[in-house]
Amino acid sequence: MAGNAERLMRIASSRRSPAIGLRQSRGASTTGQSVASSSGIGRLIEFARNLDLIQTISVLTLVSAIIFQFDHWLFRIVSGICFLIFALRPSALRRPQFWFALALAGTITIILTWEQVDNHKYLLIYWTWVLFIVHLFRDAEQQKRILLFNARFFLCLIFLAASAQKLSSPSYRSGEMFEHYLYVDPRFAAFGKLIGIDPEAGDAVTRQMHFLRSPFADVDGNDIHIQGSDRARVAAVAMTWWDLGLQLTIGALLLIRKPRSDEIAHVLLLFFIFTTYIPAPVFGFGWIVGIMGFTLAKDKFPRITAAYIICFFAILLYQLPWRDWVLRS
Repeated sequence: MAGNAERLMRIASSRRSPAIGLRQSRGASTTGQSVASSSGIGRLIEFARNLDLIQTISVLTLVSAIIFQFDHWLFRIVSGICFLIFALRPSALRRPQFWFALALAGTITIILTWEQVDNHKYLLIYWTWVLFIVHLFRDAEQQKRILLFNARFFLCLIFLAASAQKLSSPSYRSGEMFEHYLYVDPRFAAFGKLIGIDPEAGDAVTRQMHFLRSPFADVDGNDIHIQGSDRARVAAVAMTWWDLGLQLTIGALLLIRKPRSDEIAHVLLLFFIFTTYIPAPVFGFGWIVGIMGFTLAKDKFPRITAAYIICFFAILLYQLPWRDWVLRS
């Protein structure tokens, strides 16, 4: 009997030991995860993973409407009131009336000032109408489906339609558009100087253009040859095909609707946002495109979602007066 008891104890102890080892390995794994999550990137990824999608998109859209708003008094007043309501009562973002007021004010402003409105302002108002429709529904899954569908639809439309339009334009394909911007558009002046284009080249082009526009100018065939810079010409061609190729690839990948193609599209979209708005200060477009990319990435790619959060801060930093510093140097 004593021998049997000893054998039973040995068997029991041998059965317990793997369980003890398993608990130890799990503890080590948990410790490793906690160390990883204690890093700054880990905390940001965890923060991005835990965000409420609808609430976050609503806040980002409201911020866009405040920072990159229309110059018209109507939209300024309505957006200011909406922001005040949100500050006093954040739950107001979940009410369709809130988004109806903002979308209607933007739509009226576009009708009144359509000839002065940038393309990204149209996109902002389309998106506010989407949020109005989203908040008409109570079911969270229904809201998410509407938001995801429209985010993908607008991103595909934006990039594929823009690519088609650019491919159909001989003056764009040749690089003339960006070369013209590098010479005479003040928004590109700092970037042109940054890559080594002499500001005097742009001044000379501007003088020739003013001469051509003068009613007293005597020009054979109403055409003059503008002396430019070889550096500007090379930079313009590179910017043209980089911009076109990147946009066409992003739109095509999002159209495929596969996890791997989506992941690559998000990486390229983030690259587009981080790089495009250094030379081209159309920050409102970058912000609203970032919102749509964030919408699609939120529940699938936590690391990419964290990168979108960083890109919003980058767009804000790009608005610092670094261009003035470059031009003064």
